[in-house]
Amino acid sequence: MRKLNPTNPTYHGNDKFFVNPSLKSCSHVFLRIDKVRPPLTPQYSGPHIVKSRTDKNLVIDLNGRNVTVTIDRCKPAYEFSETISPRATPKVIQNQFSNRKSQESNENLSNVRITRYGRHVHFPKRLCE
Repeated sequence: MRKLNPTNPTYHGNDKFFVNPSLKSCSHVFLRIDKVRPPLTPQYSGPHIVKSRTDKNLVIDLNGRNVTVTIDRCKPAYEFSETISPRATPKVIQNQFSNRKSQESNENLSNVRITRYGRHVHFPKRLCE
């Protein structure tokens, strides 16, 4: 019992936030809205232009005003280029069996009749003749 030491009770208030490393060099950020919001409203506003930065704060252009916000409320905004590289179209591989199936389906289409309600009705060949 003599070897037990009490722990420090004043650990509260030392919350650590994840800070994205690209916040040190990004030109635009999204700002988290820290208020109670109605359902289906966006959690972040922006993107806002970063005017200046310190270790813990950013000065951003928010609706035409320079506003100082903490890094904890910011998220970097990445810009994508407008040009998208064209994707290669997949090659269609046909084999012997696909030709047989298409011939059979053409024969079956001749036996298909459509009712006035739009239903497809198939009759056996022996009954169609």
